[in-house]
Amino acid sequence: MDLKTAVFNAARDGKLRLLQKLLENKDGHEVIKLMGEKTNGATPLLMAARYGHLDLVEYLLECCSAPVEVGGSVNFDGETIEGAPPLWAASAAGHLKVVQSLLGHGASVNSTTLTNSTPLRAACFDGHLDIVRYLVEHEADLEVANRHGHTCLMISCYKGHKEIAQYLLEKGADVNRKSVKGNTALHDCAESGSLEIMRMLLQYGATMEQDGYGMTPLLSASVTGHTNIVDYLTTHVQTRHTERIDALELLGATFVDKKRDLLGALKYWKRAMDLRYLDSNNIVQKPEPKQLIMAYDYAREVRRSFILFFSILYSFH
Repeated sequence: MDLKTAVFNAARDGKLRLLQKLLENKDGHEVIKLMGEKTNGATPLLMAARYGHLDLVEYLLECCSAPVEVGGSVNFDGETIEGAPPLWAASAAGHLKVVQSLLGHGASVNSTTLTNSTPLRAACFDGHLDIVRYLVEHEADLEVANRHGHTCLMISCYKGHKEIAQYLLEKGADVNRKSVKGNTALHDCAESGSLEIMRMLLQYGATMEQDGYGMTPLLSASVTGHTNIVDYLTTHVQTRHTERIDALELLGATFVDKKRDLLGALKYWKRAMDLRYLDSNNIVQKPEPKQLIMAYDYAREVRRSFILFFSILYSFH
């Protein structure tokens, strides 16, 4: 095994004494060169930070002049993150003392990976509230989004980390910020089923907007099958009557498509139909399709038969 690989392995595995022995009597220029070289895409400092070896991190920084900002490849949750600085790796892994040490040695609090993910986003992703607080206290930018325009608040909502989402909101995070595709934190709550966080976002002034595909948070909840979100939003003051109908019909379709649950679907379709016929003087008719689709043999919906089917089905319950 060559020296570079041995140094890398010692840093990764937290073997400080072995690392010191490997580097003793080595020329200063050679040590600095070893600190900047990568094995499997990562420097020794990056590996020590990733695995939380505080003593090694401080030795590499103080005795070996390891570059605090050089990023590399690290694995998290089965995914390889490219261009991750040591501070990002320590934040993602939940190593607060290592985060404190790296910042104390000059690491940039807003350094990013190749996908523009910050250390703050990394801590938000895995729910490390203590690190989130520390980074924000040291001037981490709440609004730096990744390459998809997805913010720290959005990922906290999607992952269901309520305390982190609340902390970010208290610190002024933009509750209605949109990603590249036009979705907001409300969409992320709807897609993940985080009802408690959704309520909090609405209290902070979140508005139900369409994303770039025309999907509202309510429709997003319908297509992902989160009935708790649908039930809540269909009664919300921001939701229009026609939006309630569309959401319930889509939720019924989701029950058939993803759960093969026809009876469950019929329950939501009946609720939608009840809303369509709520006012007999102002029935909400389903619009005709603008264009019939060849893949469906140019079929049209037979509505009167559908109504008759409902009346027969529910007469037995």
